[in-house]
Amino acid sequence: MRGSELIILSHNDICLLLDFYGQLLTARTRELMDMHFSEDMSLSEIAENLSITRQAVHDRIQQGEHNLMDLENRLGLAQRYKFQKKCINEAILALENGQVDQVKDQLLKLDGLL
Repeated sequence: MRGSELIILSHNDICLLLDFYGQLLTARTRELMDMHFSEDMSLSEIAENLSITRQAVHDRIQQGEHNLMDLENRLGLAQRYKFQKKCINEAILALENGQVDQVKDQLLKLDGLL
């Protein structure tokens, strides 16, 4: 999620970023994004419920996505979480297969993050 090129985030990516950085958004932006991504409401449904235009909902969600990506580019917490989770899963799999050296490698990767 780095760089200035156009990046299309998946629904899951945005939900993860909301988990990490949602509290840093304005209350209104967080509310709209939560309705759209967590409650799976359409832009029209959100607009109708909040008595605003669909375009206003779209613009606020776009701005929220931009802000979340900007925060991730600066802080990298979601990427770090994904890496840690991957290392842990690989260590567990290696442990189940009796591959002690691979478990050690994965734990050393995690230790390097501390």
